[in-house]
Amino acid sequence: MLISSQYLIKKSSSIRSSLICCSQSTNSSLASILFPEPKPIDKNEIPSSSSTTTKPTTKQQAQNVVISAADAAANVLGVGWGALSAVSNRITGLTSSSSKESITNKQLQSIVRVITPETLEQRTKSLIDSVKAASSTLSQASRTEELSNYLLHYPDANYFTKKQRLVPYLLYLRRQEYHKPVIDKAFMGIINECLTLANYVQAPRGKGIRLLSIDGGGMRGLVSINALRRIEDLVGEPIHTMFDYICGVSTGAVIAAMLGAFKVDLDQCEELYKHFSSIVFHRSKALGISSLITNQSYYDTKSFENYLRSRMGERLMLKSSLDADSPKFSIVSALTLPNGFKLYLFRNYSILTSPHAHYDGTSKYKVWQAVRASTSAPGYFEEYLLDGNVFQDGGLIANNPTSIALHECKLLWPDENIQCVVSLGNGRPAPDVAFQSKSMSLKQKLSSLVDSVTNTETIHVCLHDLLPPNIYFRLNPFMSEDFVLDEHRPERIEQMLRNTQTYIRQNEYKFLKLAQRLTRLRSPFRRFLDKLKQLLLIYT
Repeated sequence: MLISSQYLIKKSSSIRSSLICCSQSTNSSLASILFPEPKPIDKNEIPSSSSTTTKPTTKQQAQNVVISAADAAANVLGVGWGALSAVSNRITGLTSSSSKESITNKQLQSIVRVITPETLEQRTKSLIDSVKAASSTLSQASRTEELSNYLLHYPDANYFTKKQRLVPYLLYLRRQEYHKPVIDKAFMGIINECLTLANYVQAPRGKGIRLLSIDGGGMRGLVSINALRRIEDLVGEPIHTMFDYICGVSTGAVIAAMLGAFKVDLDQCEELYKHFSSIVFHRSKALGISSLITNQSYYDTKSFENYLRSRMGERLMLKSSLDADSPKFSIVSALTLPNGFKLYLFRNYSILTSPHAHYDGTSKYKVWQAVRASTSAPGYFEEYLLDGNVFQDGGLIANNPTSIALHECKLLWPDENIQCVVSLGNGRPAPDVAFQSKSMSLKQKLSSLVDSVTNTETIHVCLHDLLPPNIYFRLNPFMSEDFVLDEHRPERIEQMLRNTQTYIRQNEYKFLKLAQRLTRLRSPFRRFLDKLKQLLLIYT
């Protein structure tokens, strides 16, 4: 709560008066209270001598110390008065004669504000009322943007939006815009963004929730891209319209961002992957080893960040919700704690903090920042520092994020059934090439340790037992060789793609069954109920 300027001026004036009195009488009053002057002594008892000097007694020394301390206290109080005056001037807009500089926004933001539930509710109500009071589309758009920015930085304000009936009013505005001869797409995007921040979620387009989860695996992400291309060919729709929710970790985060945030064609995704490997994963061993020793990263992290920013721009995660047909998507990262790691989700949607929400996250960061946080593989790239938090590769604790995606879907659509779960793996060693030696070298032990940490099949086994077989589809091809995360040799990449195509041909029946499951649309009766529910929300 911002301190009231009138109250501060009144209070500071009284403090100033007290400080002046205190500074004038501190030496005399404080010393006289603690050390009262002794009674007069008869001169006959102590001989007087002008040449004789007496040493101060212990009591007098203590008195001098207290007087010095009083002087120091007065000086400190004087400094305190100066600070109070400066704050008062900054709040009221007044400036001293010695400083005539104008107050900038950054200076105002530096004032300490204490946010209480009362002020949060009052500010939320004020912003919503201003949106409702707007008389033109332009003013409605600007005020809605201001409200969205507020909800983005203060997510707890969502607790008060329901009381102010924000969602029904925004749905009413959107409905009115739909019926205009010429639809203002920019205004519609602003409304959709504010609805997302207000925790409004549209009903799934299909019979139920259709979910896509993509594992980590470095350059083996090409395996997932080719599997998705086959699904897209069978269904006849782009991937971003085929799924209601997309979740990715590490290299899967890159694919999830390209599909969910930018709706990139799969052919372009593959070309970007190949180009990325040729740019980032090419480095001499001497430079790599020296960087690994000094920065704990084999590859040039700065070059990696620049590549992400050049390809993804400065778009916020939230901005992908401007389009009504955009899927909800999240990127999984590992937040470093003193005693380990904690899952952290970068979302393009908003979820209220509740006992049912198990994972922390936000939608206020940029897409490239989310991808960078999820792909900070130890030894390959440096850890990522973002607003005082340190992020590592999400694959360290959840290299198969399917269970996380299911949890988020149940929070977004608690009353909807699961229609289809597609979990994409990025290749696993074939049984005949699995390593079976009894003794291992140090390098093999370290490699096995990494493989065990990033194992994806444990989650698959659990979900295979818990979910119906006609709902859950796990696609994880066998690889003829062990392809490393930073694979960049063209012949090895081609071999990887050949293994993927072999798996697709051998499991064509599985892809056909999956395509059939994905194309089940919502029944006319369910669509009627959804429409009726929305109208009741708007007009009641």
